Amino acid sequence: MTALDALSADAPPRLLQRANIAPLALVNLGVGLHAVIWYLASTAMPTAIKDVGGAEYLSWVGSLYLVTTIIGGAVTAMLKGHFGARNAMLGAGFVVMVGGLVSAAAPGVAIILAGRAIQGLGEGVLIALSYVITRELFDNRLVPRVFGTLAATWGGAVFLGPLIGGALTELFSWRAAFLGAALLPLPMQALAYMILRERHQRIFVGKPPLLRVFLLGAGVVGIAIADRLDSSVLGGVAIMAGIAAVALALKIDRHAPSHLITTVFPSLRHRVSLGLWILILMPMGEAGVFVYAPYILQLDRGLTPIWAGYFGAIHALTWSISALCVASLAPRWHWLTIVSGPATLAVGMGLLGASLAGSPLALVGFALALVGIGFGIAHSFINQRIMAAAPVGQEDATATAIPTLECLGGAIGAALAGLVGNAAGFDGPLTTEIVHSGSIGVFGGGAVIATLSVIVAFLFLRSPGPAGDRKN
Repeated sequence: MTALDALSADAPPRLLQRANIAPLALVNLGVGLHAVIWYLASTAMPTAIKDVGGAEYLSWVGSLYLVTTIIGGAVTAMLKGHFGARNAMLGAGFVVMVGGLVSAAAPGVAIILAGRAIQGLGEGVLIALSYVITRELFDNRLVPRVFGTLAATWGGAVFLGPLIGGALTELFSWRAAFLGAALLPLPMQALAYMILRERHQRIFVGKPPLLRVFLLGAGVVGIAIADRLDSSVLGGVAIMAGIAAVALALKIDRHAPSHLITTVFPSLRHRVSLGLWILILMPMGEAGVFVYAPYILQLDRGLTPIWAGYFGAIHALTWSISALCVASLAPRWHWLTIVSGPATLAVGMGLLGASLAGSPLALVGFALALVGIGFGIAHSFINQRIMAAAPVGQEDATATAIPTLECLGGAIGAALAGLVGNAAGFDGPLTTEIVHSGSIGVFGGGAVIATLSVIVAFLFLRSPGPAGDRKN
C-alpha cells in the first residue's frame, strides 16, 4: 500500500456522497416530521378550539401528546427487536397518519385530544428510531455530523410547521391542517421501505418498561384533570395522586433490572441528577408558551394563524440559532452559559407575562426570543456534563433519562399552565383584563420555575464531577 493509499484509508468519509444521501434524508425526515407536526398542530389548534369549543382543555393537547411520546420512545427497542427497523418505522408512520385523520374528523375537542395522543405515540417511536438507525446506517465517524444535520432540520421544521398549518387553516380549515399532518409521513415511509431492507430475526430480550411509563403518564393526567373536578379538595387530591404516581414510577425503576432513568435521580447531590433537574424545570417553566401563546395571539391580539404560528415558533428558532452560535465556545466559558441559560429563560418568561396582553408585538417577540436563547445557550453543555458524569454501567439509562424527563417536565408544565390559565378565565371569551392577569399567572409562574432552575444550575456546577473535571 502506498503512502497515498494509507492516507486515503485513514481519511474520514464524506457525508454528502451518493450512498449517504437517501439514509440522511430518512433520519432527518423521522426527526423533522415531529417538529413540523408539533408546530402545525399548535398553529391550527386555536382555530379548532374556536370552532368546536373546549378551550378549557387546550393544555391537554400538549400534555397528552408528550405523555404518549414518552410511551412511544420507551417501546421503540422492543418494536425494533421484534419487527425490525423497517417494519417499526412503517408502522409508526401509519400510527401518525391515523392520529392526524382522527383529529381532522373530530366533532369535538375530546376526539382532537385522542388524535394528538395517537400521533404522539407514533412520533415517539419515529424520533427514537431515527437516532437508533443513525448509528447503523452511517460510518461511526460521520455520526456527529449526521446529528448536526438533525439540528438544522429542526430549525427548518420550525419554519415549515407554522407555514403549512397556517396556510391550510386560512385557505381551507383547521381540519385540512390535520389532514395535511396525516399525509406527511408518506415520503418517510417510502424511503424506509427502500432503504431498510435487512432480513430481520427477533432479537429483543426483556420487557418494555410499560408499567413505569404508564405511571409517569398517569401522574401527568392526574395533574391535568385537577381543574376539571368540581371541588378544590378533589383537585388537590388529583394533584397529590399525580405526584405519587410519578414517585412510584421512579421507585419501581430504581429496582428494575434495566432502568428507564438513571438510579442517581432524584438526588440533589449527584451531578447527573442535578443536571436532569435543570432539564425538567426549564421545559416545565416554558410550557405555557406552547400552550397559550398562539391561542392568545390569534384570539386576543388578532393575528392570522400563520403569523400567530410564527410568533409562537420564535423561541424554537432562536434556540437553534443561539445553540449554533455557542457551539464552539471554549470549555472555560461553559459554566457561564449553563447559569445564564436558565436566567435568560426566567427573564423571557417574566417579560412575556408582562407584555402579552397589550404591549407592542415587537416586545412580545423579544420576550419569546429570550425564552429560546435561554435553552439554546445552555442545553448542549448541560447534556455534555450529564453524560460525562454518568454512573458506570448506567450510560444508556442516563442518555434515555434526558428526553424522557424533558418530556415529563413539559407535560407537567403544560398541565400546571392549564390549571392557572383556566382559573384566570382563559377557557372563556378573552378580554384584555383576563389576558393580563392570566399571563402574569401562567408566564410569571413559568419565570418562577425557571428561577428555580438557576439555583439548581449553581448546585450543578459546584457538584463534584468525574475525574479530570474538577476545575469545571
